[in-house]
Amino acid sequence: MQDVVAEQSVVNQTHWLENTADVSFIFSAGAAGAIIGLLPSVPLTTEFGVRNVLSFYGSVSALATLAIPFAVSIGYYPVVAARVVQGFGASILFSSIGSISEGWSPISEISTYVAFLSSGFQISNIISMPVSGVLCESEWGWRSIYYLFGGVAVAANISFFTFFRDSASVHRNVSHKELGHILAGRLEVSGKRSVPYLAICKDKVILAIWAAAFGGNMSLMALMTYGPTYLNKVLGLDVRETGFSNAVPYILATAVKFIAGPLSDRLTFIPEVWRMVFFAAVSQGALAVGFFVMALTNSRIVAQVAYTAAIVLAGINIVGVVKCAQMVARQHVHFVMAVISLTAWGAIFVLPIIIGFACPNHTAAEWAVFYIAVGIWVIVMNIPFPFLATVEAAEYTKPEWEQKQGKVAPAPQKIV
Repeated sequence: MQDVVAEQSVVNQTHWLENTADVSFIFSAGAAGAIIGLLPSVPLTTEFGVRNVLSFYGSVSALATLAIPFAVSIGYYPVVAARVVQGFGASILFSSIGSISEGWSPISEISTYVAFLSSGFQISNIISMPVSGVLCESEWGWRSIYYLFGGVAVAANISFFTFFRDSASVHRNVSHKELGHILAGRLEVSGKRSVPYLAICKDKVILAIWAAAFGGNMSLMALMTYGPTYLNKVLGLDVRETGFSNAVPYILATAVKFIAGPLSDRLTFIPEVWRMVFFAAVSQGALAVGFFVMALTNSRIVAQVAYTAAIVLAGINIVGVVKCAQMVARQHVHFVMAVISLTAWGAIFVLPIIIGFACPNHTAAEWAVFYIAVGIWVIVMNIPFPFLATVEAAEYTKPEWEQKQGKVAPAPQKIV
């Protein structure tokens, strides 16, 4: 954005694009918007369904993306406002995975569903990183990035709203045979169900899931958000090389997810709890080891391999911790996933502050201390999960629990 700096610079004043604190706050503004967007997302999804809410949120984010070049031309505060709105719209993405899987996934294929749906996070980076690197150095410049991806986002949200329905049982293209397969083994209950917030927050399994997610998200967001900075400032890759190098881990992570999801569903000779714990341990263990290696090596190749491996294997936690959340919380999983999203966006919000304090000069020594601390954090936060993980649906997911609480009248139920 050097053209903006040249156009807007005032003598004896540092432009906001050249002020580290201002740029860091712009990163945090997106996370702040996401945290704001998460607060109403659970009751809105419960009331209006994931189709309507995700379409609205996604459209808001897309329009904010399109508006960023104009905001930059005005000044710093309009950019902050656009980033807040952009983050608001993106806040619901992760929790939507749970809601969509609950409405469409057979119990026996839930790992495949959450793995495939969550691969969108990796695919977006596979596309956006190298394309952005090329566009930055092309005749179209940095503004074309926002116009291109903002336009794609608008089209994607229109397509989603047009074709998606919240449940397979109400979609016109789902046959009776297919619907029977999707609903097999599920307890079919009619009507809306209020979210038992207090019961969920007191559930030891859910608390272990949230702790593991917080530890993993803080470390993963450090890699995802500041990975390009690390590649550029420490490893010495230029902008275009950084774009392509940072896309490689996401390509491999997508491939690994496409393998891990179906593999988790098909290894039925291994107890399902063991499968979840195994994938969670591999995922979070790889993150911790990756951080330790990057902290202790002076080799550019070794550091890049560790960085790549950490991101690649981190993705399979979707069939570990996240699958456990899906199995335990069932129809209330959108709340559990919203809290997991909150940990991710909270990490993005505080990381610029932490990075600004821990790595002000972006030297290898500064990053080494930061990476060791994050590696230890990942291990500590994941300790409770292996001991508390289960595949049993929680009591508060069952109609009889709500009847005992006096929240609903008895209703006919059946196992499909």
